[in-house]
Amino acid sequence: MDNDFFRQIDKLDELLDGPPPEKLDDQTLICECFAVSVADIRNFSEDQIVDLEALKTAFGLGQGCQSCMKRCDYWINKIF
Repeated sequence: MDNDFFRQIDKLDELLDGPPPEKLDDQTLICECFAVSVADIRNFSEDQIVDLEALKTAFGLGQGCQSCMKRCDYWINKIF
C-alpha cells in the first residue's frame, strides 16, 4: 500500500476528535414527505437520544420516499 494512504489513516483520529458537528436549526425538515422538522424530533426525543425506530413509528419516517432514512447519517448527530 501507498505510504500516503497510511498517513491519511493516522490523521483520521485527528479529524474525529475535532469540533462537534454543527446543530441543525429547529425549522430544518428531516422528512419532507411528512413535514417532520428537527424541532419535532427534539420535542419527541427523551434524554436527547434519537431512537430511529420510535421516530419511524411516531412520524412515519422512511415510509414515503425514504430519503430521510438514506440521509440519517448526516442529520442524526446534528439534532442535539
